[in-house]
Amino acid sequence: MEHVSWGTLVVFDLFLTGLGAGVLFLAAAADLFGGKRYQKITRIGACIAPWLVILGMIFWVSSLGNPSRFWGFFFKKGPGLFMFNPNSAVSVGVWLRAIFVIISLCYAFLSLFGWVFSWGEKLRRQIGVGALILALLVMAYTGVFLASTSNLLWHTAFLPAVFSVSAVSTGIAGVVLVLALAHIYKRGVKPEPSIPKLEKINSWVIGLQLLIIILFLLSRIGSAPMKMIVGSGFGLLILWIAIVSLGLVVPLLFGINGKARGPRTSLAVSALVLLGGFFLRYVILIGGQI
Repeated sequence: MEHVSWGTLVVFDLFLTGLGAGVLFLAAAADLFGGKRYQKITRIGACIAPWLVILGMIFWVSSLGNPSRFWGFFFKKGPGLFMFNPNSAVSVGVWLRAIFVIISLCYAFLSLFGWVFSWGEKLRRQIGVGALILALLVMAYTGVFLASTSNLLWHTAFLPAVFSVSAVSTGIAGVVLVLALAHIYKRGVKPEPSIPKLEKINSWVIGLQLLIIILFLLSRIGSAPMKMIVGSGFGLLILWIAIVSLGLVVPLLFGINGKARGPRTSLAVSALVLLGGFFLRYVILIGGQI
């Protein structure tokens, strides 16, 4: 695979950035529409979202070969200080993620310590509105980044939709995983009430994701990369087994009834969603280059 210019490091970047945006989207939505009932979801999501995106950016910087090139996307030589090119998906993405990290860190701080200040809750909810919108933009960007190229597999409006819905699904699964781990660690007797609710919501999100993936496959079925992905051993193992069967169908069937189950079961199913989300980006990114 000598001609694969964007490899596994970029896959990790796309996955972690989408996951972080999905987690923040869930946290802000729970805060704005659920209030104190879902305070735990908001705090967990707010606290882990920025670090996931930061870790994704570290993988992306590592993929550049020369990490010092990273600063060239922010600062320029000569007159002026900041470098921003609205016609470049990379430039827009770098600034978008930088703003995301700043806003999400502020949101995390207010989610944990906002109660200390009389104005803390009001400011947190105001920032939450911005965080919700910013999360949507970052989720879409992970697909727009690829769709803006001339690659036969990626150049379609369905790709941003695929990555955006996948980011929401993996974001929900990420929060469920943390809740399940905390329940196991604390050896709680009572089940965590928010887990079955999140799993049921995620089953609907996964159903939508399956529909959009089918539309994406059909929109590019005539291209050589898609034929290889769908019909080869590479596609059979990753697309149909790792992504569709284990990463989507099993979690959909598991959560659709909204029944409370053991935390270890929820832990395993949420891990399947996360692995499916990673391999979805892997098969699309790598498959489009081989």
